[in-house]
Amino acid sequence: MDKDNEKRVNEDVKRAFLLAVKILSSITFILFSNCFPQKQNPSFEMLTIPVGKGAASVEAADLNNDNLPDLAVANSEDSSVTILLNAGKRKFIPAAGSPFYAGHAPNDISIEDLNKDGHLDLTIANHERKHLTVLLGNGKGQFQPAPHSPFFVNVRPHTHGVIIADFNGDGNPDIGTESWGVDSIVILQGDGKSNFSNPAFYATGKHPYQRLRTVDLNNDGKPDIVTTNLDGNDVTILLGDGRGSFSKRLFKAGDTPFGVAIGDLTGDGNLDLAVVNSPSIAGNAGKDGLTILTGDGTGNFSRMEGSPFISGLSPSRVAIGDLNGDGVNDVAVTNYMGRSISVYYLHKKGAVSISTFAVGDHPSGVAIHDLDGDGKKDIIVSSHTENTILIFFAKT
Repeated sequence: MDKDNEKRVNEDVKRAFLLAVKILSSITFILFSNCFPQKQNPSFEMLTIPVGKGAASVEAADLNNDNLPDLAVANSEDSSVTILLNAGKRKFIPAAGSPFYAGHAPNDISIEDLNKDGHLDLTIANHERKHLTVLLGNGKGQFQPAPHSPFFVNVRPHTHGVIIADFNGDGNPDIGTESWGVDSIVILQGDGKSNFSNPAFYATGKHPYQRLRTVDLNNDGKPDIVTTNLDGNDVTILLGDGRGSFSKRLFKAGDTPFGVAIGDLTGDGNLDLAVVNSPSIAGNAGKDGLTILTGDGTGNFSRMEGSPFISGLSPSRVAIGDLNGDGVNDVAVTNYMGRSISVYYLHKKGAVSISTFAVGDHPSGVAIHDLDGDGKKDIIVSSHTENTILIFFAKT
């Protein structure tokens, strides 16, 4: 998060909200009085693990080929990434050599096998630099820079988010980031050997900022792209044709869209968008909240009834996963200035309830994954100021 944006948060609002969090922490708020039976919301056991300085994005993936999900944490203030290997029984140990150098101010992480050696690699957006750093994995949880990393991208002013997919259909993964200052994204073409070149720019909405994500949104087997447009109050959907071209659509998404996650939130088999609205971070007019856009499977989206839902102060990161085991995905949101996360439990008919509970200072990253193999999804949150991650293991 840009430091100048953080300073613009109204201190009176901050203090008022912190007081509210203390009162409301761990209390569940019913949003709808639906008559359908509701599955009991889970309780959690918390584990705290120290990482690097300025813990930011956190992602889960099997990084050492043992079929257990590991964790990668971007440490924005010491230019590193911490790799925590899953040792089973809710234990995580740093990989040999961790943390690894990840370029200046690593801000976002995307994970994919970039050089076709069967091992997962990391691509990292370097905040305050025009760089994407590529770290190649050896299948043991260790990483080293690709031969020509970092890769220069002529964005304005610098990179924030990062995506990986084969956008031109040549069988090789490509990497992309946003160019906030010129209302576009840029994609670098990959050669399958961890080299990236031939940048191509694509127009978005006004000021795509912090997050872009890729997935197939219209069920044609081709990767598409989503950006949140900070000053357009909308999201851009770029529908890919699989040959490197895109068609653009815009959908309103509440005030100051900031972060986005993608998943089926209604149980209809179509992908939806969870968008955090954070004018308090950007210094814009409007209300913080969570906007859910439901997809129809063709690349079109409409706002879920009740959106935007209330949130904590300065929601910034968002993740999707089924946390209460009812077969419908839920949403977890970090409240950056609120020292809390909010969990939105959803039903096929819409949002059911919110649980907000305290976490470390300045929660900056969030992921949802079953880390201990018990069939229940867990929540991983990074604390930027306390240099830790917190894992909330589901108990029920």
